Amino acid sequence: MAANAKVVIFCPLPPKPNGIADYLAEQLPYLSEYLDVTVVIENHAPAPEGICPRTRVLRLAEYLANWQAFDKVPHLYHVGNNPDTVYMLEVLLSRPGITVVHDLNLHYLIDLTNLSQGDKEAYTKALTNQYGVQGKVIGEQLASQGWKGQFMPHELMMHSSIIDASSQIIVHSEYSANKIAALGHSAITLIPHHLSPGIRHFQPKLKMTYRGELGLPGNKVVITSMGFIAKAKQIKAVLTALAELKAQGLDFVYVLAGQCKPHEYDVYQDIADSGLADHVVVTGFLDEQDFFKYLLASDFIINLRYPTGGESSGTLSRAMGLGLGCLVVNIGPFAEIPDECAVKLDYDEAFNANLTAAIKHLIENPVERVRLGLNARRWVERSHNIVRTTAQYREVIAQEQQLLSRRSAAEPALPAMLWRYLAEPTIARWLVNNQAWTTTLDTQTSGVLWWLNNTVPVGVSGPVLLVGEATSGYKLLTDLFGYAESALQVIPPFELEQSEGNALPASLAELAIVVIPTRAIECDPVRYFAALSERLALGAKVSVTVQPDNLASPDVPITRADITQYLEASGFQVDNIHKGVSHIDMNNTYPPITHEEWCFELTKVSWMINATPQAYGFTGISELKWLQPAVTTANGRGVL
Repeated sequence: MAANAKVVIFCPLPPKPNGIADYLAEQLPYLSEYLDVTVVIENHAPAPEGICPRTRVLRLAEYLANWQAFDKVPHLYHVGNNPDTVYMLEVLLSRPGITVVHDLNLHYLIDLTNLSQGDKEAYTKALTNQYGVQGKVIGEQLASQGWKGQFMPHELMMHSSIIDASSQIIVHSEYSANKIAALGHSAITLIPHHLSPGIRHFQPKLKMTYRGELGLPGNKVVITSMGFIAKAKQIKAVLTALAELKAQGLDFVYVLAGQCKPHEYDVYQDIADSGLADHVVVTGFLDEQDFFKYLLASDFIINLRYPTGGESSGTLSRAMGLGLGCLVVNIGPFAEIPDECAVKLDYDEAFNANLTAAIKHLIENPVERVRLGLNARRWVERSHNIVRTTAQYREVIAQEQQLLSRRSAAEPALPAMLWRYLAEPTIARWLVNNQAWTTTLDTQTSGVLWWLNNTVPVGVSGPVLLVGEATSGYKLLTDLFGYAESALQVIPPFELEQSEGNALPASLAELAIVVIPTRAIECDPVRYFAALSERLALGAKVSVTVQPDNLASPDVPITRADITQYLEASGFQVDNIHKGVSHIDMNNTYPPITHEEWCFELTKVSWMINATPQAYGFTGISELKWLQPAVTTANGRGVL
């Protein structure tokens, strides 16, 4: 990569008490050796301290004032599940780039942008984006009844709006990579969390010196848990185990080396309840110097996280790099640690008993502690070397620069609130100028709702999908709505679900016009609309016209309300419905039967498909063999 290649990085910086800030600060000397680096921080962040002098730092307002200057520069966003990364989200959604996903579950971060601000509607939309119609139901329950489960932020992972907006993703574990790949994102790079170069300034042989400085005893086993003191760290389980070991006569000191979150977890109450007040030290927030001293003063580390948000622990990699044995929960990224480098406990019904036994074994066996620590240090030094991991970052940034160079100069797809539609006088003028053609078309009466009701936006730069008979729709899209023939992809109504000879396009469509008879969806409407959804980008605008068909013999109800449910189950939001009479059947019927035609204006809001919506259950359709197993989409995106 050329020496003058540029990159813009959005990330907090020290002295912010944030692990991601420390992570980037450690990288900057290695990145800025080859790149012209600009770091954008929030407007009211403290002045950066101790960072590489070759780094240019801008406040968010300064960056926005120079928006155009960074148009062709690769952007890299460090996103974590904390308030310090909220400031970058509007830029991330407007200017796609590389996103480093430090915490797979970003529920708390997304909550901060909507629900915490009193915006329940936006929170519902975020849940819908992640979980489809089921997420919508949860959001609506919260908005109407104030219901929110205690563990909802842990159980309902949220990240898909950020993932979908990113051109490339960097993760620190196979666990996170697999979870994101399941959403259909293919540009994923796994880069291990680097080992902090700061550890070389501290000497393990000075353990007793550090204990003296910190006021820790030299004749007891010192056990340490690091980082924020949160409920998910299973501190209460550790205290219960230690209380039992104390009753058995074992002696130790347990250090909680991190900042308390009293609004979330009252650790002091649990310490008092366990009877361990004389055996526990709570340090509060530590600067880097004291953090490393507490690590090196320790005999082994307990770093339990359950449930996991998919996070990788920088503090754990530091501890292992210093040669400390560790005890972890065998889940998520921590399950990827080699067995010989840590004690890994399954979180099951025997967890508490196994935890007590494992702690006792490590307290009583110093040789085992040393063996684990040596193995851990060798593994981390080999796979988490910062020179190696930073070189991987530079490769991803170079790929992003190539993408930017190839990217069309055309305007990006318009956000939903900026979709442009033809003015009514324009449509009226076109109708007058094309009377010969429209008169013939009007005698058919069917299939005209989508254009007569002006449901199609104009100015979309990406491909446009036309599902239906191409004759009239093709002319209208090119002549009236101004789309180039080269932008249109035409699929006959009964071929949408066929994969052979009808492969998915290289780029997803931002607009779709669908005109189909009811016979096209008579077997499984959700399967049909899911096939449509997988061809569309998130946020795409869609117009679906359903024409009455006397030949249809549906296996499921296909009333207007039912089709609305099927569309929502397929990841669409129904914005509007237009009704029109197709024809009145007066043959041998009294009163005559009116066949109504429907046009649904939609926005794609989720990749999640609910393969068996409620209406299916009313007909016994769940017992049909062709519906088992549940419907899946061709690209493997989420299906419930």
